[in-house]
Amino acid sequence: MIQGRISTIFYAIGITIMIGWLFYVGQDIILPIVTAIILLQILYAASATVARIPGLGQTPLWLRATLALIAVLAMLFAMTRMLVASLQNLVPSLPVYQRNLENLFAAWFPMPADESIGRPEVSELMASPSAIFDRGTEAVAKAVSEFATRFFTEIDIAALAQSVLSSLTSFGGFVFITILYASFLLSEITGFPEKVRRAFGSDSDSTDTLNMITRINHDIGSYLATKTLINIILGLVCWVILVILGVEYAALWAIIIGLLNYIPYIGSFVGVAFPALFAVAQFGTLTIPLIATGLMTTAQVIIGNVVEPKMLSKSVNLSPMVVLVSLAIWSSLWGIPGAILAVPFTTILMIVLARRPGTRPIAALLSSDGNI
Repeated sequence: MIQGRISTIFYAIGITIMIGWLFYVGQDIILPIVTAIILLQILYAASATVARIPGLGQTPLWLRATLALIAVLAMLFAMTRMLVASLQNLVPSLPVYQRNLENLFAAWFPMPADESIGRPEVSELMASPSAIFDRGTEAVAKAVSEFATRFFTEIDIAALAQSVLSSLTSFGGFVFITILYASFLLSEITGFPEKVRRAFGSDSDSTDTLNMITRINHDIGSYLATKTLINIILGLVCWVILVILGVEYAALWAIIIGLLNYIPYIGSFVGVAFPALFAVAQFGTLTIPLIATGLMTTAQVIIGNVVEPKMLSKSVNLSPMVVLVSLAIWSSLWGIPGAILAVPFTTILMIVLARRPGTRPIAALLSSDGNI
């Protein structure tokens, strides 16, 4: 019996490695399909909200989901136009920001008057220990100054921005394919339960499978819909802060912060770094960037520790350690999209494992409180 369990464990490890390899090499094909399925779950949850609107409560599910899809498309279109317009306006101003950074680095780390720092005598250092610190400071200042000069003269920031615009074009193609897949999946949503019943034959198996899919749709859809609302709130708060402080392209940075907040724990803080670094380039000082960083970080802490727990109410019930591990795994496979989808994927895995008695202990270990 022990050998059988060991064999099962090794088989499971082998299958997991094979699936991970398949996900990695088939990213261009699998990622849009998986994202479309996740989008369909968001639409499933949003359709429940649409049903609360007077006059739409008795409409069929596919119609409510279609209305939700149209709303998502309108929001994506508005965000894309705003991002492209902001980046197009940003590119001509990049040389000005580059000069501001050069002046700031020159003020922080002025080049020593004596370009060649000679080797000091041992007797000089022994007589005055502070000379060791002075010599070290001069050497560091010279090295940093040379690095900053080389960085700003050799790296073409305008070309980098053009590369970002090209990446946005590729992202637009990905979004188009994803929405196309989601539209076809949406057209089959009404006949899907009957397909499951015919596929599994027995009423108990088909009912169990449909219950599992219903729970997945409910948990993932509720999590992503609520998380989206939280990200919109965070983005609006950060936009207000940046506008008050006079940081340019506040809408662009607010969208980036909102999108990166989908990544658990680290995404929001990474998002703050973008407007903070840009503010350094815009103003050429640290005062405004530090104030902006402090205010936006405070907003994130309040929303993340007060607002988000109340709104989500542990809808996914995952252990924080499991979330971090899944974040590392999926981001290594699919980059930023994998990091965003880490929580939904792990939640689906936990729900599937919880449906079978042999794997329920694993699902309990993945959860935050053992209740599955």
